Amino acid sequence: MGSIHYRLDAKSSQLTIQAFAEGMAGIADHRPRFSVREFSGEMDFGPDKLEDGALHLTVKTRSLEIIDEVTQHDRKAIERVMFGEVLHPQKFPEVVFRSSRVLCSRVEENRYRADITGTVCLHGMENPQAIQAQLVLSDESLRAYGEFRLRQTDYGIAIASVAGGMLRIKDELKFVFFVVARKQNGA
Repeated sequence: MGSIHYRLDAKSSQLTIQAFAEGMAGIADHRPRFSVREFSGEMDFGPDKLEDGALHLTVKTRSLEIIDEVTQHDRKAIERVMFGEVLHPQKFPEVVFRSSRVLCSRVEENRYRADITGTVCLHGMENPQAIQAQLVLSDESLRAYGEFRLRQTDYGIAIASVAGGMLRIKDELKFVFFVVARKQNGA
């Protein structure tokens, strides 16, 4: 049996981004979290050919939404900075990850560890990215979960600040994912 083709089920999946802020003592530990509402992807995985995997993921930049409890005023300010000064979704509508190598190892029956290397295209720039994931395989689906980090400045993204510069987002962002992918007919 070779690789099996899976399509990401975005409604059953979750992708969040955690930012870390620094600034005034009272708010220095603030860690705004964002949910990605629109994303799609495909993956190939074969339990008998663990070196034959592939992953392609596309995120709609405009679909980021703050999920922390904030006032409507703060939400508008955060979105203004995020979309108007940082991400520029009208110019860069998508973020794309394409794997160049996926190495899997069996942990136990139907459970695997995946070391994925590839390229992230973000804000018009491409950089290598490594992702580690845990995979759980069932008859009709594959679930993957894990996290990875990237630095905004590696993609020419300005570091955001709000409140007149009194609160500044740190360079590194943490991405956490739980994805469900469905086996495609004929796969």
